[in-house]
Amino acid sequence: CCVEAAAASSAYHSAAPLACRLRLRSGRRSPIHVLIAEDDPDVRSLVLDVVKELGHAPSCAANGADALALYDTDGADVVVSDWLMPRMDGVQLCRRVRSRVGAPYTYFILLTALGDSEHRIAGMQAGADDYLEKPFNLSDIEARLIAAERVTVLHRRREALLCLARRFAAETDADRLLDDLLREAIELLGGSAGVVTRWDDESELLVAVHGSTPALAQLRLRLGEGACGRAAQQRVPVLVERGRGHGKPPGEPVDAVLESAQLESAIAVPLVHDARLVGTLSVGRNGAASESAFTQEDAQLLEMLASTAAAALVGLEHARLDGVLLAARTAQHELNNQLAVARGYAEMLAGAPDLPPHLHEIAEEVMNAADDAAGIVRQLRSIAQIREQRWSDPSDSTINLSRSQH
Repeated sequence: CCVEAAAASSAYHSAAPLACRLRLRSGRRSPIHVLIAEDDPDVRSLVLDVVKELGHAPSCAANGADALALYDTDGADVVVSDWLMPRMDGVQLCRRVRSRVGAPYTYFILLTALGDSEHRIAGMQAGADDYLEKPFNLSDIEARLIAAERVTVLHRRREALLCLARRFAAETDADRLLDDLLREAIELLGGSAGVVTRWDDESELLVAVHGSTPALAQLRLRLGEGACGRAAQQRVPVLVERGRGHGKPPGEPVDAVLESAQLESAIAVPLVHDARLVGTLSVGRNGAASESAFTQEDAQLLEMLASTAAAALVGLEHARLDGVLLAARTAQHELNNQLAVARGYAEMLAGAPDLPPHLHEIAEEVMNAADDAAGIVRQLRSIAQIREQRWSDPSDSTINLSRSQH
């Protein structure tokens, strides 16, 4: 009664996109892959039925060696293994699974008729997560699988966020980072739209920098305005639904942004690093209200994603600023000597009594230009943050020196 995996998942050979590997959407529960290793056909059938009843994807093997071959081919989120089996026992199988380098964490449950504490400790020392003595009730194995699913989801989340953190840390372009962030957030939460804003200290507004719709891409919000404004003001996740809000009559829109983007619900989290507000990240859904509402689990996931991105954005800003200051120091070192020579000769010419008036004016212009150039170098040296001046071609943007000072 061996049954091949209906949807083998979490194979460590997989190179699927990150958002697909996450599979953590609340309300969109993805089955976990459970590998059953049991030589007794009756026990194997029983565990198989429980796994199917819980909505998971099973695969089966009648001994440890065949189970390891299936694991190496398809991977597994959970292994339920008997202890005593031909060719390879459950403890050996557990050690082999734990030795696979680069594999996602696999929750391992040992089934055995050996109920003494010595064998229990030996199983745990081999790497098993849980231990179930035979004979067992259906509720016993069901409880173990529910716990295994919960741990599997936590490990998936951690691995996915670590992968994202590495990807964000390697990104050198803030626009690409924000574009990736928005795409991952929408995919992760099963959203239909989303927006990333940056906090503008000068205007004291949240300004959209990436939006999935034209309406969202034009957002400019004050603190406390809409889900994004409230998330930025309170520094906590904010969940809203159209027509539902504290102190508002039924049917009255709670969020103008939801109305303009034709969304039923939205979730917004602040982009914060070291108590500094960087911006906000928001995802919305349309469709039936019962299907579109976000949960606290969604909020936790989005908040972790946002904190990772905020740290990467601040790191990028610091790296860009360091590069500009290095260039400014180089310019000051290389140019000031040349400017001093040019100004010195211009000053000598301007002081010559027999210099024609029109050349005297030119000499003074050269002196003023040298002074202006030296002032620009000094401004470059005192940049505290990079504020860009956008021109007709975005690739031709330059630093706005006056706005970038301390």
